[in-house]
Amino acid sequence: MEVRERVETLGDLWLWVAEAGPSEAPPILLLHGLYDRWETWEPVVPALAERFRVIAFDMRGHGRSSQPAGGYALRDYADDAVRLLARLRPSQPVAVIGFSLGALVAIVLAAEHPELIRGVVLVDPPLVEPDEGTRLWLRALLEAKRAGIEAAYELARELDPDGTPEEWQQSALWLCSTADGPILALLDEGRRPDPWELLPHLSQPVLVLQADPVFGGVLDDETAQRALAQLHQGELVAMPGCGHAIHRTCPDDFLEVVLEFLARLDRPATGEYVGLEHPAG
Repeated sequence: MEVRERVETLGDLWLWVAEAGPSEAPPILLLHGLYDRWETWEPVVPALAERFRVIAFDMRGHGRSSQPAGGYALRDYADDAVRLLARLRPSQPVAVIGFSLGALVAIVLAAEHPELIRGVVLVDPPLVEPDEGTRLWLRALLEAKRAGIEAAYELARELDPDGTPEEWQQSALWLCSTADGPILALLDEGRRPDPWELLPHLSQPVLVLQADPVFGGVLDDETAQRALAQLHQGELVAMPGCGHAIHRTCPDDFLEVVLEFLARLDRPATGEYVGLEHPAG
């Protein structure tokens, strides 16, 4: 599979963009999480690219894209995606798949630009306001990235003790290549508009993937059900044994559910809760 990477200049900033799959295929847009890069999607891109034009990019402040001093609210990220789509001119509205921070951006994008989006997949979206534990985690990220690669590596080991040295190194590199702005914005509650105000405005079919809280999932049962109730065409799929980054911890199960959802985007969703059972781990 060929991945085509390049820089796209959008006025006052540039985005590092990756594409895969046939340019004439139905398009999907992938939005990564905090201190990620587009490569977080690598475990699932080959299968997606067999059927779709896959568009992914490093969001502002991340990886190899611009790192402006400010502009890290959800709407800023969403506006970047709108400008990128205008440049790339996909043949039809896109299906957007967002993970964590990217899921919050996807909500804004779908609610405020419905003409661009035909379906939405929210991968373990952090829909509740950051609690003190989350704030401590964000402060630890900021302190480690400012201290340098060795401190970031040690933090990665602490946060993921079952990981590998290669995974810790990647996490450290990605954290250190992230601007302060995305983290500071979350610490300052700078992610407005409120996703809860926007969920009822999503007219598209929406698939919510819930990771396992035991394995680091952030979407608890009560919040997941509350979100489902706000959606006009919503489905919720629980993924037992899968960590927060479902597309990385359980790529095969992720693909099974997401590809089935994408295949029937034109049919109304049931709004029912679905549990996907598979071996933990």
